[in-house]
Amino acid sequence: MAADKTYSDKEFKKIIQKHIDRMDYVKVNLEDDSSILGFIVKASDDFLMIEETNDFSLAGTKIVPYERVSGIRHGLSDKVSKMIYSKEGLIKLNQKIIKNTSLKDFEELFNSIRKQNFHCVVESKKKEEELFSIGEILEVNEKSVIIKNYNPVGKIDKNPRKINFKHIKTINFNDNYSVVFRKYIFE
Repeated sequence: MAADKTYSDKEFKKIIQKHIDRMDYVKVNLEDDSSILGFIVKASDDFLMIEETNDFSLAGTKIVPYERVSGIRHGLSDKVSKMIYSKEGLIKLNQKIIKNTSLKDFEELFNSIRKQNFHCVVESKKKEEELFSIGEILEVNEKSVIIKNYNPVGKIDKNPRKINFKHIKTINFNDNYSVVFRKYIFE
């Protein structure tokens, strides 16, 4: 079953809640033709929280602004994938993280990630430039977040990166990359 935003907002949100309640494996399609495979674990009027998957493992928590979602697929291949995840005992959702992550607005979302002591990965787009920021959340206000960004060799940038909420495409945390790599960063 595929659901896209041709449904009314109310119907679409009902479909999302059904996928959460049944812990369905889904493909979340985004407006830029990209997609996320995994389990939707929480939703609000502004965000979807997805436990992303990769090669039959949970790959971290991804938050997507609701307005970027163009559709959700839950077809036969997704049902087979869920069956495999289930039979292999791979669906180990961290209920504490789900409960402690606020999806009220960007400010509360980033504050809740910071309170849980996670670094995060923020993908954003400013003008035509795609930006990838990874690091510790230093500061949050009603319009932006400041990340103590580090590069692929583990060196922390001299200046923290300020990201306006309106430019954010996705937010990842509790993923292997940021959890492990943060141990090896340096000034």
